[in-house]
Amino acid sequence: MPVPALPAPPARDVRYGLAVLDRCGRVADRAVLSALAWDPGQALALTLIAGSVLAVPGPEAPVRVGNDGHLRLPIGVRRACHLTVGDRVLLVAEPGAGRLFLHPPAGLTALLDAHHAAIVEGATS
Repeated sequence: MPVPALPAPPARDVRYGLAVLDRCGRVADRAVLSALAWDPGQALALTLIAGSVLAVPGPEAPVRVGNDGHLRLPIGVRRACHLTVGDRVLLVAEPGAGRLFLHPPAGLTALLDAHHAAIVEGATS
């Protein structure tokens, strides 16, 4: 069976990781979060967009990187994303842009449904 060519890697620096949401609402993947070079105490603005979360530095932002380097998601964000303890969250860091995307399972399902349908359609055509 021929294997289709994959698209070229992105030209920008992107780091991926999976983190498990713990009982305190923390998510951590040292490689991903350290790529952003956010120090403990760094203020972050969290924005919910299409089932995912965008985190960017903001001087007056209420969320801060913990002393342990972890990011703690407020309960309101966890509820809005339908996150529960033990859920895995896809972390996507773009160090050059200074931003972090967090994709919970429900958001990933929404993002990937159309892609999976196209794969199945292509496989059966």
